[in-house]
Amino acid sequence: MKRCLMVLGIMMYGCMLFSQASSEKPLAPMQTIHLLFKSTVGDSALQTGIGYINAFGEPFAVRAFKYYISDIQLWYSNNSIYKLNIAPHLVSEMDSTSKQISFTAPEGKITSIQFLLGVDSITNTTGVQTGDLDPTKGMYWVWNTGYIMAKLEGTSAVAKTPGRQFTYDIGGYKSGENAARLISLSVPPASYQVTPGARNIIVKADILTWFHGTTDVKISEQPMCHEPGKLAMNIADNYQHMFTITEGDDTDK
Repeated sequence: MKRCLMVLGIMMYGCMLFSQASSEKPLAPMQTIHLLFKSTVGDSALQTGIGYINAFGEPFAVRAFKYYISDIQLWYSNNSIYKLNIAPHLVSEMDSTSKQISFTAPEGKITSIQFLLGVDSITNTTGVQTGDLDPTKGMYWVWNTGYIMAKLEGTSAVAKTPGRQFTYDIGGYKSGENAARLISLSVPPASYQVTPGARNIIVKADILTWFHGTTDVKISEQPMCHEPGKLAMNIADNYQHMFTITEGDDTDK
């Protein structure tokens, strides 16, 4: 009798192990993704301190160009969505290492990428933080609690300001003043492949869109924006169209 019970117990334990093994899904194959951010002025690669012309014929040179990328999502051809669990990332033209975001994601055909240009209201109301959200990065308003979503600064002969400077520090998270913008970009089928299992996705950011798009913003008329409000919203509506994904590294052509 004891032997029968022992055999029965071993059989039941084996069935349980088989059931657990059968219910566990195999891990999905992963691939390495590199998001490479390339700043441009129209079709030309941006160089700080070099003179350019905007849509209104206004000359300008860029000194600083920064923006936050957060809440990244990958959309696949099978309608699945992969959400990245990474902290807000600050892209800065003055720091080449900041212009790449690397991560792993399930293999498959990625048809679009979605992200928030800026940071969400929860992050804005959490107070001073660390990493790319550290106030020493120059993207936090001490006087008006909250983060600057994007920044474009430089000089222009038409700016009626000391030193001919223009500065657009775009922020605001409250109702009616939220400068964060949801960006959705199609990924071309022929996006640049580097090695099997790894992929570069090149994201261009054209600063000319800051001046012209939904609303005309002339440096000669509005060289400064340092607070939430109508002008910040207008510029945010413009620059939400600055991103495109290319099929190869052609920004230096």
